[in-house]
Amino acid sequence: MDFELSDLIELFAYKLDDLAAGREPRGGRGSILRLRRRLLETKLPGPLAKRFREEDRRWRELQTAEPAAAAGAEASARAEPPAAELDLGIVDLPLEEDVPAEGALTQGMLQALAEDVYWAGLRRDLKRVARGLIGGQRYELRLAYAFLQNFEAYAQTPSFARDFNLSKFTLSEPIPALSDPLVTLDDEEIAAALLREVFQIALRLGDGRTYPLPLPPEGVVPYLRRFLRRIIETPESLPLAVPGGGPTTEELRAALDEARRSALTAHEREQLVRDLEAKLREVAAQERRMRMVAEEDRRRFMAAAERLSALLRRYLPTPRGEAAMPVVPEPLGDSGAGPKLDELDREATMVTLRRMPTRLVLGGVPLTLSVAGEHTQLTVADEDRPLKPGEPLMVPYENWEVWAFLRDDYVHVRLEMREGAQLSALLSEGRVLAHLVHPHRDYAYLRLLRAFSARLKGPVNYEEFAPESAAKFPEASLDTLEAFARKGLGVVKDRLKRTPGGLKLMREVATSLGLEPEGQRLLRVLGDWLNFRPPTRETLGGELGVSTIAGEPVNVKAGNLVLSVRQTDDAVYVGAAGAVPRKLGDLLIWPLEEGAVVIAREGSRLAHTQVKVV
Repeated sequence: MDFELSDLIELFAYKLDDLAAGREPRGGRGSILRLRRRLLETKLPGPLAKRFREEDRRWRELQTAEPAAAAGAEASARAEPPAAELDLGIVDLPLEEDVPAEGALTQGMLQALAEDVYWAGLRRDLKRVARGLIGGQRYELRLAYAFLQNFEAYAQTPSFARDFNLSKFTLSEPIPALSDPLVTLDDEEIAAALLREVFQIALRLGDGRTYPLPLPPEGVVPYLRRFLRRIIETPESLPLAVPGGGPTTEELRAALDEARRSALTAHEREQLVRDLEAKLREVAAQERRMRMVAEEDRRRFMAAAERLSALLRRYLPTPRGEAAMPVVPEPLGDSGAGPKLDELDREATMVTLRRMPTRLVLGGVPLTLSVAGEHTQLTVADEDRPLKPGEPLMVPYENWEVWAFLRDDYVHVRLEMREGAQLSALLSEGRVLAHLVHPHRDYAYLRLLRAFSARLKGPVNYEEFAPESAAKFPEASLDTLEAFARKGLGVVKDRLKRTPGGLKLMREVATSLGLEPEGQRLLRVLGDWLNFRPPTRETLGGELGVSTIAGEPVNVKAGNLVLSVRQTDDAVYVGAAGAVPRKLGDLLIWPLEEGAVVIAREGSRLAHTQVKVV
């Protein structure tokens, strides 16, 4: 949970403050190493990941500074006369970061592995995004194609290096028409490859090597947005095409002038002028219609440019975008000062190993790493899979995907939820939240959860959770109440981990509050969520709707109610007739009279289900 992870990061920062001030942190240096290892192995949300990277950079700087101080102290000790006796005190063993050469090599390798993981995840996400873009008019893909052609052409010109505002940009190729036979954009693989090229440019801009434009990382997405809009604003980007390929109005006017000056007889000249004037009126009407269509297309391409910019912001790593760079933990080994293989947490879902024969169980998945000369293979589910540098390995196993990456003498293995499993996990949590935010019997389920949470800590005065305690709940907005209930649900989950068999206390709580039926139902949905396992194709069932957010709104029907899910720039909103739209993060509960609609979101994918509470 975010609030627990933020506390751990604060604790890590406090320990570093002690270390920087020359004080021994409480718990010693080993506590810092253990805390740092736990944070490295945890999937941190974007803001927390950024905060942890800043503190981790401070940790590495402290470790780099200490060897220099130690070297000065050693030189002073050598200058003193030798002592008569050998004083055996506490021996402070060197940490793995105390060896600059090996530490720098390891950090460089971990960074390379993190980039491999990032690109593997990005390929998967862009393929899913492309699936929703290949239908309809394909505005985003056509604009992306025009961007690639024009950007590469403009990057070769002398003006490119200092033209931040694109004032000297000239169009080299227009936006392709939907029916252009030379541009095939209705294939999912081609569309995904097109989007990957855009991301490659975004990641190379400002690196000082590939392109000569000195952009700061934070300015990459705004620059690309300007480039997309500059293409659309250029009149030649959407040329008018006269149906049938006939003459234009300019050509007809020139022909009309010639006809009036021609040496034909008066009757023939009059007839020719009438024919040309009629043709001119017809073509002028066609061109007016085409200009209206072009203006409408221009507006739609502008909206597509905003969606492409939002896509870049969402998936580019900070500071270019909002995504967090994947964390790759330090390598485990059987020797040395670093973490040991037998110290691997049972719930860990990622591990980095040296390239050597190894057997381990990662998140319940048995894995065997085999090495024979230059050949490396990973055995998953009794099936051998070759592992090659630069080629990520992705193997489905039950509810997981096993990802493996090889870099020189290091192998990184991680478990990722299979496509759709994360949505299912969110829906499972949403079923509990649907009960908690429902006003049934003065928010009976939310009062039960709060009393249950307090009971897990010790004896409780149940009068504090009477109906009067819910007096302020109706005054809160739906989003505030949902966030409050979700945070409380996370607290209960954490306390149950420390209290084996704690679910049995729910019956006592429900009886004391006079809410036995509600207690039984809450106990059931709470148990389903706590024991949740991502469904397989065989176990997936129930009234579940799945869709993808594209350019058009998505309608979610729940009885007589129709919810509209619409993407605006980089945000997604859910609305209904006569209701204020609500922003959709990863989970939203839309209350109904007898229950709620649960909507879960992962990227551009949506899943929704209806929950009956009363």
